[in-house]
Amino acid sequence: MPFLLSRHALALGRDPPLLVLGAAALVHALDPGGYVLFGLAGLAGFVLNQLLTDLRRRDEPPARPGWQFHPPAKLASARAGRAFAVAIMVVVVAVLADARPFDLGAAAVLATVSFVTGAQLLVRLVRRTPVLQLQESGVRLRGRVYPWEAIAGVELNGDRDNPRLDLLVAGRRHPVALRPDGVDANLLFLVDLLGYYASHPHLRSAIGDEAEARRVHALLLDARIAAGLRGGPQPILIAPAASVAS
Repeated sequence: MPFLLSRHALALGRDPPLLVLGAAALVHALDPGGYVLFGLAGLAGFVLNQLLTDLRRRDEPPARPGWQFHPPAKLASARAGRAFAVAIMVVVVAVLADARPFDLGAAAVLATVSFVTGAQLLVRLVRRTPVLQLQESGVRLRGRVYPWEAIAGVELNGDRDNPRLDLLVAGRRHPVALRPDGVDANLLFLVDLLGYYASHPHLRSAIGDEAEARRVHALLLDARIAAGLRGGPQPILIAPAASVAS
């Protein structure tokens, strides 16, 4: 595939510093004297993005007692910084281009949407809102709870370059998908973890207990190692007797 159409090129095109450079060229074409103001605004957006990118969540043990999984901190902060950078560039370009009132209004709406999106992402990052959380009552995924009784299965699909976790929910035509860039966890482990509690309902009441989390983590890891770490579309099977062994 040509580089300009590749995933990596598209990712670079969405990076805030490159957005600033592209918009700077546009501003220079519209107003050769507008570099100073735009440069300051672009620098502010870049610094803000760097500050957000440096924001990290606290280190957590391999087995989280509450089985809470967050978005990757670096990607989440980059998305927030990108949204702020877009808002800044839209406003500055509209002002320097001497846009008509209608165009200014449209730019203000676009900038507001970008800024609000960035603010929401930043709040989630600071509050450490989990994207996936296991509960006794069900699975909370992106703010919505799916009861265990409604979960028909969990699968690991896609290919090596683009894997995804598919949560099969009764009553839904399409599965609820979770991809690597959406959660800071190994998808194969999540498939095994969800499959384990889906097939062992009597153990769900222990979700949140630290000793239980460490036991389940070690149990699933040992089972995968025994299987040669081979990944498959279905969760690894754990015998009922082994599931309660200490």
